[in-house]
Amino acid sequence: MSLQVFLQAQLLGAAKFLTAGQYAQEDGRRESSGGNQERESEANLAGRCAWLNLFCEVLPRALLTELRLSRMLLGSSSAEQFLLVLAEEEIPRANELLTRVSQSLDELSGGLLQLIWATTENLGAWPVVRKRLDDGLQAKTAAPLAGHPNAAELFAPVSPAKDSAAGDYFSKFAAQLPAATKVGWSSGRPAHLEWDSGQYTWPLREQSGVDDERILFPRRFAPNDSGTPASLAEMAERAEGAPRWAILCGDVDQFSAVLKSVPTVEDRIHLSVLFKEFFAGELSLLCTVAEFWQKVSILYRGGDDFAVWGSWDALLLLARELQRLFERFVEQNTQAFPALEGRTISMSLQVAPSLHTPASTVLHDALSQLEKAKSTEPGTLYVFGRPIEWKRLSDAEEVKTSLLRLVHEFHFPAGYIHDLAAVYREAFSGSRPGRRKAVRIDKPWRIYMRLSRVIPQARSKEVTHLRSAAIAGLIGKRAAGLKLRPSARVGLEWARLAASGNEDQA
Repeated sequence: MSLQVFLQAQLLGAAKFLTAGQYAQEDGRRESSGGNQERESEANLAGRCAWLNLFCEVLPRALLTELRLSRMLLGSSSAEQFLLVLAEEEIPRANELLTRVSQSLDELSGGLLQLIWATTENLGAWPVVRKRLDDGLQAKTAAPLAGHPNAAELFAPVSPAKDSAAGDYFSKFAAQLPAATKVGWSSGRPAHLEWDSGQYTWPLREQSGVDDERILFPRRFAPNDSGTPASLAEMAERAEGAPRWAILCGDVDQFSAVLKSVPTVEDRIHLSVLFKEFFAGELSLLCTVAEFWQKVSILYRGGDDFAVWGSWDALLLLARELQRLFERFVEQNTQAFPALEGRTISMSLQVAPSLHTPASTVLHDALSQLEKAKSTEPGTLYVFGRPIEWKRLSDAEEVKTSLLRLVHEFHFPAGYIHDLAAVYREAFSGSRPGRRKAVRIDKPWRIYMRLSRVIPQARSKEVTHLRSAAIAGLIGKRAAGLKLRPSARVGLEWARLAASGNEDQA
């Protein structure tokens, strides 16, 4: 009787791969002379995200097909990892195929992506087996070039022709993304995926909850007037106020620790599938809601993380709604998986400085902010250059609503919001950057007087009420201990963008 062997694989370098598009190396000094370069940058990034979404879904299925094994041996798979169960005698063939894939992957990604894998016998309790797998993967991570056939070439400059060829592949991959019904793989080009062709193909499915041969791959695009996916510039024009687009990224805090805490491999597989289907299903459903369907498109969806892009104002609301759904999802599954108790999600929203900013640059900034939030302020939203607790986002929205009512309903000049922001910049200038704690005011009457001058008195009772509510939202209601509230700083930036018009467009 054959001995069962677990094979676990991971894809390393995803963040660098996604942000290394055609324009990622630019420092932002060059402005586009037209819309073609922006569309090429968008297509390149969209193609990379779609490819990354599918690669670790397709590869284990291709490996099983090449070995003529059952699909039932696939344990779990997501955008950056998979787990298989193989017979002991199949391991040499699996290693040979994965080595060829690794070499092809190195060429396709320009050395940015690395596929590592480890195997161990199914002997002992799952925590012991998992520890052996983790040690095997850690050894590969600690010595990434050990045994690499082209190790010396990794330090050579990237060939422009090779980089251009890879860019063309991902751009063409994105162009066929909306209409594709199948994804294919061929052993001759094991790192290249194909739409509706290939040596082996697998149908795609849009919704979760169906256990069959189809690969879960929801696609939601904000449509333009012709029914095709809207560009970032088109989605930016649909934003309230400033015509800007943004990228929203999210990641579950300490999800790897949750996976390591489960007692059986069945629980690990079930938990992985549960989270993958949560993000796939909820993101897909939210993008069909009236507030989002013309403003937001799904960019990337992993096993415990995601990225979407679209109008900046819609992404703020989507972030709050997705966090609410995640909180409820965790509560519903805590009884089955006690380690989920108190589990949080961090997100970051990066607004493009101008319509001409490369998409890969904005994604790089969003991912950097997300890592900062996860390491210093987990369970928060990093937006407008600072982290804010989810429960304080409603406070920021109240400030935004009060300020905008003064502009839209009572014809206050929009410039007064900029003046209010200047008060905050001066107050926070001496504090630690990114500090979330409210800043105590040494001489609160001076700040109150400055705010009162920026928002002048009015005879109307309604305006007076709104004015008082706006000031209270900025500095609190306790006259004895006034503080500048960080949530109000987010509300100010929110209101500033929402009150801006075409004059903000770069």
